[in-house]
Amino acid sequence: MCKKIERNFQKKYIFVAVMRLLPYSNIVFLLLATLFSVGVYAQQSPVFSHTEWDFGDIKEDGGKVQHAFTFRNPTKQPLTVVRVTANCGCTTPDYAREPVKAGGEGVINVVYDPMERPGRFSKNVVVETADGKNITLVIKGNVLPRPKSIAELYPFDIGSGVRLSSNFHAFSYVGRGESVEHTVEWINTSNSDVSLRFIPEQSSTLFSIEAPTTLSAGKSGELKMAYSVPEHSRIYGTLNDVVKIVINGSESRVRLSANVIAVDHFDRMADDISLPSLTLSKKIIKFAEVNHPQVVSDNSITFSNEGGSDLIIRAIEYPSGVVECSLKAGDRIAAGESRKLKVTFNSRACDFGPFSERIRIITNDVVRPMQSLRVTAIVVDK
Repeated sequence: MCKKIERNFQKKYIFVAVMRLLPYSNIVFLLLATLFSVGVYAQQSPVFSHTEWDFGDIKEDGGKVQHAFTFRNPTKQPLTVVRVTANCGCTTPDYAREPVKAGGEGVINVVYDPMERPGRFSKNVVVETADGKNITLVIKGNVLPRPKSIAELYPFDIGSGVRLSSNFHAFSYVGRGESVEHTVEWINTSNSDVSLRFIPEQSSTLFSIEAPTTLSAGKSGELKMAYSVPEHSRIYGTLNDVVKIVINGSESRVRLSANVIAVDHFDRMADDISLPSLTLSKKIIKFAEVNHPQVVSDNSITFSNEGGSDLIIRAIEYPSGVVECSLKAGDRIAAGESRKLKVTFNSRACDFGPFSERIRIITNDVVRPMQSLRVTAIVVDK
């Protein structure tokens, strides 16, 4: 071992000594030769005539388009393209797996499918060669949208030749004294006028539909779904509404439905420091395996008000009733106060196997009026 170290030291010493003895011009020559050899090695990758192609305007229903990126092998050795990958399933590269001869040419053919992809696009294709070099090719263009059929524009057939553009809408928030609305388009494809009625099936009492009672033959129009919360309403949390559609006296198999989260009316101009702010130390509780029947609890989450005024719990929602927590509607958490949040899981109330549910917490936090806490478990037989 000592002799090996001694030999290595002697080699390094002799090299340094020789470099000191060489004239300055010879040292420069050696450095240039080294740089030249590095430059030659750097040219082992294919040289493309161009690496970007713009298809311009293409039709969505005009079929697939393709472009051939040609390259040459600038080396004196065969060059192999190891892999070509695209960043989207709409783009398909094709290339020969055989090595390209020295000085020869190769082709990377790139195919793009514009169907169902209207608008501008830019896709990358990465070419990897045997020497580990990556070269990025780019295709781009603009897809002109195709004319859509009646069935595509109005996918929901409610009967008697009448179709709707949608049958569900999820609103975000609605405050006290505020209203939110969504427009649904309809079309009557039949040759006769059609009568229309709506009957609540599940009602929050704050939901309404504005629509004509008669839909004229061959005509189209709109109906409006809306939520409106009175200024002094005590209703908070998620509102769900489902409405039956009666068309020409017969009940349609299609339902209209919507939901929204009712919160406080917030003064967006208020000083941020003075506002309440809810913080949960974590957003998920994992009970792992729970024997059936068994009730287990977890109090590892800290519930804090990091704002400058009282945080008020407006509603707590447990969709299945399997999970509960220690917070109740009406609870107040003072500015700067923190509490432990106890979450209870009752395996008696659910089936065997994996369980997952979100507890929704609705507060007067302006920035995040609703926060959710996920609870998971696996119910097993003891």
